[in-house]
Amino acid sequence: MSLTDLQIKDLSKKMRIPLGEVCFKDELPSKLQFNKTYIVNLEDSVGEQGNQNEGTHWTMVQCNKNGNGSMESIFFDPYGAEPSEIIKKVVRNTTNKGLPHTKKDIQSLMNNACGFYCLALAHFINASEHRSNNLHDDVCTFLEMFDDLNKSVDFKKNEYILKHFFRSSDPALRVPVEVLDTVTNQDEKSNRPDPFEGVKIPVEVNNMSKK
Repeated sequence: MSLTDLQIKDLSKKMRIPLGEVCFKDELPSKLQFNKTYIVNLEDSVGEQGNQNEGTHWTMVQCNKNGNGSMESIFFDPYGAEPSEIIKKVVRNTTNKGLPHTKKDIQSLMNNACGFYCLALAHFINASEHRSNNLHDDVCTFLEMFDDLNKSVDFKKNEYILKHFFRSSDPALRVPVEVLDTVTNQDEKSNRPDPFEGVKIPVEVNNMSKK
């Protein structure tokens, strides 16, 4: 299951993400609002046949302006791909600078968790108690939690860590995240020891429980 735009908007509120827009890449405004997260689908809104597209893959872009007026931006694709020319142009219009992007491939081709990865990073750089408030340093800290799947085949580890951004710190209030259940809950349902016992993972999103 891939997240819809409405689900992303709902989760952003619960995760204290300052959301700008959730949109197709051709629907981005000519300039972005500073210190806002934009979740961008890599498809155009309308296909070659004139039909409305349903979307394929979620990515994230954010431009920050600091108190001293300096600007920094980042583009994140969980596959580590470069931003499209449309996104580069919008950021250039916003900051008069190029657009740095992440290169680490942390998403398995076996799932549709791109929206979850984008929300997890957006939460970390905007609302996490572990952030330094330096955009690029915080992005690097986030990525260090995950294996590069160009070098590792342990995609279960990445999904296990990702899930912790979407569960309550109170075990009694936890509800499953369906897109990850088929992979990451296997270890929880077995009698095997937790392979990540002792790994420091930020469990901060406490509003995801059922009301």
